[in-house]
Amino acid sequence: MIVPPYRERLQEKDMRTRWFLVGIVVLLTSFSYSELVPDAPADPASAPPAASPASAAVESPAPPPAPAPTVSFSGNGLVFSSEDRSTFLRVHGFIQGDGRFFSSDQKDHSPDILMFRRIRPTFDGTLFNFLDYTFIPDFGLNRPQVQEMWVELKPFTPAKLRVGKFKTPLGLEALRSDLDSSFAERSLASDLVPLREVGAQIGGSVLKKSITYAVGYFNGTTDGSNGNFEWRQSNEAVMRIFALPFTTTKWSFVKGLGIGMAGSFANEHGTVPSFKTVSQNTFFKYSSTAVAAGAHHRVAPQAYYYYGPLGILGEYTISAQDVRNKQHLGTISNTAWDLAGSFLITGEKNSYSGIRPKRSFEPQRGFRNMGAWELVVRYSQLRVDPSAFPLFANATTQPKQADEYGIGVNWYLNRYVKLMSAYEHTSFTMASRKATPLHGENVLMSRIQLAF
Repeated sequence: MIVPPYRERLQEKDMRTRWFLVGIVVLLTSFSYSELVPDAPADPASAPPAASPASAAVESPAPPPAPAPTVSFSGNGLVFSSEDRSTFLRVHGFIQGDGRFFSSDQKDHSPDILMFRRIRPTFDGTLFNFLDYTFIPDFGLNRPQVQEMWVELKPFTPAKLRVGKFKTPLGLEALRSDLDSSFAERSLASDLVPLREVGAQIGGSVLKKSITYAVGYFNGTTDGSNGNFEWRQSNEAVMRIFALPFTTTKWSFVKGLGIGMAGSFANEHGTVPSFKTVSQNTFFKYSSTAVAAGAHHRVAPQAYYYYGPLGILGEYTISAQDVRNKQHLGTISNTAWDLAGSFLITGEKNSYSGIRPKRSFEPQRGFRNMGAWELVVRYSQLRVDPSAFPLFANATTQPKQADEYGIGVNWYLNRYVKLMSAYEHTSFTMASRKATPLHGENVLMSRIQLAF
């Protein structure tokens, strides 16, 4: 039977439709079965390569950074801080145990003594990256007191405002940290400058820190003394400028040269000062009825030089005070100077701001690990104005001049422990040839210093 052409085309179309429907049913059945039955283990040889760690790291998001620690302890002390470090408190300090052993003194009775000269915990830090602060109590000599307490505006470095009790910007030796001093006690030159006073100052540095300055107003205090928080209304103005003229040059041998000038003017009334030897024994006193009675000004040129292991420091101070003794009124101009040198025989770099040993004291590691060793020498002199005698001081009992020299050695076991030992001699020149001479003072000054 012959099928017509049109019917043959209909049969072919029906066959294609049936196979298309069968394919759809098989595909749907396979998808349903794959969801119900877990995947069989793949053949390792035919499995696609796994993603590399590098690509995985790129594709996966990085974990958020861990918050900064808020409490830390290191060589700089115990630090409590906010996470962004804009506010922090640092706790550190030092202890100085001294021994003074006399072979002779002014009264020739050799008062040997052991004591804690300074016990000073220190609390300092910053608030909101805006305000610096410092609080330093002292428990040495069995006389608890507040040595320093001040705040300072931080943002504008060339002119920072500081308010509180802090070191008066006058004497070069007095401004050096007690931790970094070459001798256990300051020289006779520091008898004519104040140590700390209550007041306010503006200070800073310019020209890449090659020039530093300070201008302040303080309540005033007598020469050689440490002021307290009582406002004395002495109206003391102080100014100091110090320059490192070669700090930006390529000449390394002059980079450590610094020169400066400081001065003060006050209207002082009340107690006049007495002067002490390096062992803190009083050797000069005004008459008991003499008092400060007016203008008091000081001038203090100063300089230092540090190059490699060598260090030299010197200053000259003039202190002129109007003094009254009953009906007598006069101006007494006392002068003092000192020159000190140090040399690190172990080769460390010397500096005004302290010494750090190249190697700590660790004898088990060999002879070279013996810390840092420093040789120190010093000469200082204080002269009382001849016009002080006899109207304002007793010429038969008081000296008009004291001369001191010392030689010693310091051992820095590490950055935290320092041993000091020096022999100091002070001689006196009496105001009158008829006066009974004072015994010269010979003392061995020793110190153990622990910083933390």
